[in-house]
Amino acid sequence: MPRDQYAKYRRHYSDPAFHKKLGKLTDSLREGVILLFLLLRDPGTPPWVKVLAVGTLGYVIFPFDLIPDPLPFGFTDDLAAVTGVLLSIRQHITDDLRQRSKNWRQ
Repeated sequence: MPRDQYAKYRRHYSDPAFHKKLGKLTDSLREGVILLFLLLRDPGTPPWVKVLAVGTLGYVIFPFDLIPDPLPFGFTDDLAAVTGVLLSIRQHITDDLRQRSKNWRQ
Protein backbone atom coordinates (compact mmCIF):
# COMPACT_ATOMS: atom_id res chain seq x y z
CA MET A 1 0.00 0.00 0.00
CA PRO A 2 1.25 3.49 -0.75
CA ARG A 3 2.64 5.36 2.24
CA ASP A 4 0.50 8.45 1.57
CA GLN A 5 -2.84 6.66 1.48
CA TYR A 6 -3.64 8.21 4.86
CA ALA A 7 -2.28 11.68 4.06
CA LYS A 8 -5.73 13.24 3.72
CA TYR A 9 -6.62 12.10 7.28
CA ARG A 10 -3.33 13.03 8.92
CA ARG A 11 -4.34 16.64 9.61
CA HIS A 12 -7.26 15.42 11.73
CA TYR A 13 -5.01 13.26 13.92
CA SER A 14 -2.33 15.68 15.05
CA ASP A 15 -1.65 17.28 18.43
CA PRO A 16 -3.04 20.65 17.26
CA ALA A 17 -6.20 18.96 15.94
CA PHE A 18 -6.59 17.06 19.20
CA HIS A 19 -6.29 20.21 21.32
CA LYS A 20 -8.62 22.13 19.00
CA LYS A 21 -11.22 19.38 19.34
CA LEU A 22 -10.81 19.34 23.14
CA GLY A 23 -11.75 23.01 23.21
CA LYS A 24 -15.06 22.27 21.50
CA LEU A 25 -16.14 19.42 23.79
CA THR A 26 -18.44 19.58 26.78
CA ASP A 27 -16.75 19.32 30.17
CA SER A 28 -17.82 15.73 30.80
CA LEU A 29 -16.78 14.59 27.34
CA ARG A 30 -13.46 16.44 27.62
CA GLU A 31 -12.75 14.66 30.92
CA GLY A 32 -13.33 11.25 29.33
CA VAL A 33 -11.25 12.06 26.25
CA ILE A 34 -8.33 13.21 28.41
CA LEU A 35 -8.55 10.01 30.47
CA LEU A 36 -8.46 7.92 27.30
CA PHE A 37 -5.50 9.92 26.01
CA LEU A 38 -3.60 9.43 29.26
CA LEU A 39 -4.41 5.71 29.28
CA LEU A 40 -3.06 5.48 25.75
CA ARG A 41 0.21 7.14 26.77
CA ASP A 42 0.62 5.17 30.02
CA PRO A 43 3.17 2.33 29.64
CA GLY A 44 1.27 0.21 32.19
CA THR A 45 -1.92 0.14 30.12
CA PRO A 46 -2.61 -3.28 28.53
CA PRO A 47 -2.53 -3.36 24.71
CA TRP A 48 -6.23 -4.22 24.36
CA VAL A 49 -7.15 -1.11 26.40
CA LYS A 50 -4.91 1.00 24.17
CA VAL A 51 -6.70 -0.37 21.10
CA LEU A 52 -10.06 0.69 22.56
CA ALA A 53 -8.63 4.11 23.45
CA VAL A 54 -7.22 4.64 19.94
CA GLY A 55 -10.49 3.64 18.30
CA THR A 56 -12.58 5.85 20.55
CA LEU A 57 -10.26 8.85 20.31
CA GLY A 58 -10.16 8.42 16.54
CA TYR A 59 -13.94 8.48 16.41
CA VAL A 60 -14.15 11.60 18.59
CA ILE A 61 -11.48 13.48 16.64
CA PHE A 62 -12.63 12.52 13.14
CA PRO A 63 -14.75 15.37 11.76
CA PHE A 64 -17.47 13.18 10.21
CA ASP A 65 -19.83 11.70 12.82
CA LEU A 66 -23.10 9.84 12.89
CA ILE A 67 -24.53 13.04 14.37
CA PRO A 68 -22.60 16.12 13.15
CA ASP A 69 -21.12 18.02 16.09
CA PRO A 70 -22.53 21.48 15.19
CA LEU A 71 -26.11 20.18 15.46
CA PRO A 72 -27.99 20.23 18.77
CA PHE A 73 -27.00 17.12 20.71
CA GLY A 74 -24.16 16.65 18.21
CA PHE A 75 -21.78 15.33 20.84
CA THR A 76 -24.22 12.67 22.03
CA ASP A 77 -22.65 9.91 19.92
CA ASP A 78 -19.15 10.92 21.04
CA LEU A 79 -20.23 10.95 24.68
CA ALA A 80 -21.85 7.51 24.31
CA ALA A 81 -18.68 6.07 22.74
CA VAL A 82 -16.36 7.55 25.38
CA THR A 83 -18.63 6.61 28.29
CA GLY A 84 -19.08 3.05 27.04
CA VAL A 85 -15.36 2.47 26.67
CA LEU A 86 -14.52 4.08 30.01
CA LEU A 87 -17.09 1.89 31.76
CA SER A 88 -15.62 -1.23 30.17
CA ILE A 89 -12.04 -0.35 31.17
CA ARG A 90 -12.69 1.40 34.48
CA GLN A 91 -10.49 -1.06 36.40
CA HIS A 92 -7.48 0.34 34.48
CA ILE A 93 -8.17 3.96 35.45
CA THR A 94 -5.95 4.56 38.45
CA ASP A 95 -6.16 7.39 40.96
CA ASP A 96 -2.91 8.71 39.48
CA LEU A 97 -4.50 8.90 36.00
CA ARG A 98 -7.53 10.68 37.43
CA GLN A 99 -5.29 13.21 39.17
CA ARG A 100 -3.20 13.77 36.03
CA SER A 101 -6.44 14.30 34.11
CA LYS A 102 -7.61 16.93 36.60
CA ASN A 103 -4.23 18.66 36.46
CA TRP A 104 -4.37 18.71 32.65
CA ARG A 105 -7.77 20.41 32.65
CA GLN A 106 -6.76 23.19 35.03
